[in-house]
Amino acid sequence: MPAVLVKDLFDSLKDTLKLKLITPGIPLTGKIKSSEIHRPGLAFAGFYDYFASDCVQILGTTEVAFLNKQPAAKREQSLKKFFSYKIPCIVITKNQSAPESLMNYAVKSGIPIFRSPLRTTNLIGRTTIFIEDALAPRSSVHGTLLDVYGVGTLLMGKSGVGKSETALELVQRGQRLVADDVVEIKRTPGDVLMGYSSKVIRHHMEIRGLGIIDVMSLFGVGAVRNQKRILMAVTLEKWNAEIEYERAGLTESWKEFLGVRLPHLVIPIIPGRNIPVLVEVAALNQRLKRMGIHTAKQFNEDLIRQMAERDASD
Repeated sequence: MPAVLVKDLFDSLKDTLKLKLITPGIPLTGKIKSSEIHRPGLAFAGFYDYFASDCVQILGTTEVAFLNKQPAAKREQSLKKFFSYKIPCIVITKNQSAPESLMNYAVKSGIPIFRSPLRTTNLIGRTTIFIEDALAPRSSVHGTLLDVYGVGTLLMGKSGVGKSETALELVQRGQRLVADDVVEIKRTPGDVLMGYSSKVIRHHMEIRGLGIIDVMSLFGVGAVRNQKRILMAVTLEKWNAEIEYERAGLTESWKEFLGVRLPHLVIPIIPGRNIPVLVEVAALNQRLKRMGIHTAKQFNEDLIRQMAERDASD
């Protein structure tokens, strides 16, 4: 099961959230297994039926005030039960002072407590975004990803088929490179597939006969992007006379990545075909479809209607 280390959370957000560790000496080895953020007010009141113990626990003004107003014996009972769970960490908002009994139980249980000056809702929002991104399902695909007229287009195909050369021509025509050779994909909330490149090979391409080139240095910062939502997959393959390729555009094909389906086209390569132009037209056509305009279907419906009108007039 994927998880985020408390140390990674602290290192990534300590400046943004102005986090301060107030339990020094406690190792930040806890694992956050859910992107939900939990405010344990009901837990402090004794209701644990739906206690999300694997989440970051946020103590706002309400929770801290509740602990401070509880009778000492009741507070000890609440905290003993609360810290019996394997909690990854606790964050106290608005620079509030942590109740002494809370600190004692945290140190005894080895659970780190952080403090932040941010308001509770603000801190929850930023923390949730970070954890959701860190826990997003990920995969990698052999291919090239470009931003073609605003459409994230994933080029796939066997090695040597010409993906990088096609991408290079597209960049020269004003499109933008996102990743070449290995495309990292993550599924974000809303079943959105975001594609990006690893930092090692970002903005670089391998062109047979030339070697490794730096696209940003050659074509400028406007020729690259760090990430892009993938909206279409295109497979390039050598022309096979035995295969009947799509001609009318009425049959739609799909390819699945991380459980999300994407429109999928197969473009056969043969001498004389301008593949970069075909990819651009495919991207523009996909933009039309997302706007509700399906050219092939409209043409087919118009043709059927004209045939029906002609038959009716005979």
